[in-house]
Amino acid sequence: MTVLLYRPSLDLLSGAGQLVLMQWRALRAANVPAEIGCERGALKFLLRSATVPRRLTAAAASRLQREGTRFVVDHGLCVPDAGLVFVHNLATEASLHVERADWAPQVAAERAFFRALSPTARVVANSDLVKAALCKHFGLEPERVVVHCPGFRSDRFTTERTGELRAAARRDLGLDDRTLLVGFVTSGDFAKRGLDLFLATAAEIARARPDVRFLVVGSKRLPADVCDHALVGRGIVQHRPKRSRPERWFAALDLFLYAARFEEFGMVVLEAQAVGVPIVTSRLVGAAQCLARTSQDWLVERPDPTELALRSLALLANAGLRDDLARAGIAHAASVDDREYARATLETILAQKRRLK
Repeated sequence: MTVLLYRPSLDLLSGAGQLVLMQWRALRAANVPAEIGCERGALKFLLRSATVPRRLTAAAASRLQREGTRFVVDHGLCVPDAGLVFVHNLATEASLHVERADWAPQVAAERAFFRALSPTARVVANSDLVKAALCKHFGLEPERVVVHCPGFRSDRFTTERTGELRAAARRDLGLDDRTLLVGFVTSGDFAKRGLDLFLATAAEIARARPDVRFLVVGSKRLPADVCDHALVGRGIVQHRPKRSRPERWFAALDLFLYAARFEEFGMVVLEAQAVGVPIVTSRLVGAAQCLARTSQDWLVERPDPTELALRSLALLANAGLRDDLARAGIAHAASVDDREYARATLETILAQKRRLK
């Protein structure tokens, strides 16, 4: 029975799209018949990956699972008959931490999906944070939910080119190598990822350390109200738009400050760790569980600007400690990379496929 990896809207620039491709390659390498299915995004995915997705609706994918011709792995919370369901985002939990007008239909859709979920399906959460939320909101038994934390791209986020990338990025920013740079990198959704909290934290840091500079990477431009922020106006905070290769900006940083209000996972945290950037974030970020043990000592419970600033200032004042955290993070990174994720998820897919034969 062929494995069908299905996501209704497929985008290789998204984390979920990259994970789908990663799983497809792992299945093919293991000589398991596999294909990717989607309703939208097939052409762009083909052009960026040289992989041809099959166009079909969620209803059609569901029918294939029922007929027994495909083992469907649902990556979009849209095929309740699937054999295995990967949860990448969870609006039901996110809505408790971030106020947004469009949460209601997403929350309703999630509740409808889990009510209809096949009793034989297993669920894969991308963090312990999400597993706990799934059990709390939808009554899933803990043993039915397995956690596989997504892995960062080990071929791109390495320390081998850090020096070269750092020099080029800092030239672009007009900074010498002695200037301490604190950064925030995201693909978008500044409200959920806490851009305002980052700026509030930056203001506290800047009052104590006027020599520190800040970088925001993400989206095409800053929101209009942020452009009026004093630190932005004075050039203390710079912005660079989202690009497909953010590793150069990570290399430029001395500290990664991730003030997300809530994040189911947060791949940027692992990317920063892999290139040796110390990290300050909160336990409301799923990827925090994947940090090296020494880095976990610097987590805050919630993304409070004062607490984040205190930890950031302590690290900015101690270059030796930052170096220690960087080395520990680099050493730990191999245990949470894309190869480990592919191995672990392949094992889960095949085990569930055998169970449902």
